[in-house]
Amino acid sequence: MPARARNYDRLHYVNGKLHYSIVRLNACIKNFIKYSLLCVTCAQFCCTYLYAQDAGSRAAYTRGGWAGARYVGMGKAAEVVADDVYSIYWNPAGLIDLKSRAGLSSDTVHDKVSRGDISKITEKDLIQFSEEGGAGNFFQTGVSAALLDIDREAGFAGIAFPLFRGVAGCGVYTIQSRNIEGRDESGAYTGDLIYRGSVGYLSYGWISGVASMGLSVKALQERIADHTYYGGGCDFGANVDILPVLRVGFVIQDIGTHLYDHKSDDSAYRNFDFGYPTLKLSAAFTDRSGGFTIAMSGVKRVEQDKYIFNAGISYALLKSMDVYLGMSDLNFSSGVQISFSGLDIGYAFIIDKISYGFNNIISIALML
Repeated sequence: MPARARNYDRLHYVNGKLHYSIVRLNACIKNFIKYSLLCVTCAQFCCTYLYAQDAGSRAAYTRGGWAGARYVGMGKAAEVVADDVYSIYWNPAGLIDLKSRAGLSSDTVHDKVSRGDISKITEKDLIQFSEEGGAGNFFQTGVSAALLDIDREAGFAGIAFPLFRGVAGCGVYTIQSRNIEGRDESGAYTGDLIYRGSVGYLSYGWISGVASMGLSVKALQERIADHTYYGGGCDFGANVDILPVLRVGFVIQDIGTHLYDHKSDDSAYRNFDFGYPTLKLSAAFTDRSGGFTIAMSGVKRVEQDKYIFNAGISYALLKSMDVYLGMSDLNFSSGVQISFSGLDIGYAFIIDKISYGFNNIISIALML
């Protein structure tokens, strides 16, 4: 073949790839705008409902963010980078990324190609795809424990596994505060009290078009002294890969969250206290090698006037070791994680925003 003809073929191929990339980028942007408008509309509806009920804010303990050392170390800018069992807490849309960590199935390869996201498809995945194989079943479990300043502790435990064409998860998040002074109506000291709040999660993440989406249904329990409250709520999240190196995400936390006192004398007139939702918009940039990630998130708690800004970076110092730095609402954080044979062990600390003391968290996740 003459050199001119070969050059023409190469130019035609490059132009075809460029045209395909532009088409995929336009599709990603349009779908992200569509999903964002849908999320904002739902959030506005929830906020309008809550204001109409003139309800106070409850169940704020669900916002602590003490789940997974990696995400605390990155300044809690976790919604768009969470890709393991801790996605149950941060953003259920991230559960679907567990399929990539376990090895892509033929369906997942097809979905990623159709979305233009081919950066994480390996040669092993292509071999499985050509043989009509798959990633098979997998199972990940994770546990984290946080020792917080001012006599507080928090913990999370969860599991994740494939279900249908998505990934399901269930978990429990709890936080407690000890040595709270109890006083009667006259102000006299009656002894120390313990406060405990817990959340149970049932989560599911799936792919819809170019977006990863997820939903968590939550059961809540809150207890202080001899009063126990029960309730429920849900979280919704969506992630979109705008470019192979850029992902954006949106999360609405605590949709329809409510609590009631189970000792209410008349169940027909039981008082439901509603909480306000939290809106989170996140973005993350990851280099093509996957060794460096920078993430940012903006948080708006509906009942508060101020905005919260979180940011963090992740760097692969070694093949099996990542280090983290972050800033959560101007509070410094740092952490490290060691990974080998499907086991992730992490540690992080963050400055406490109330007492400016140190909060420490450790976490373990195992992929089977």
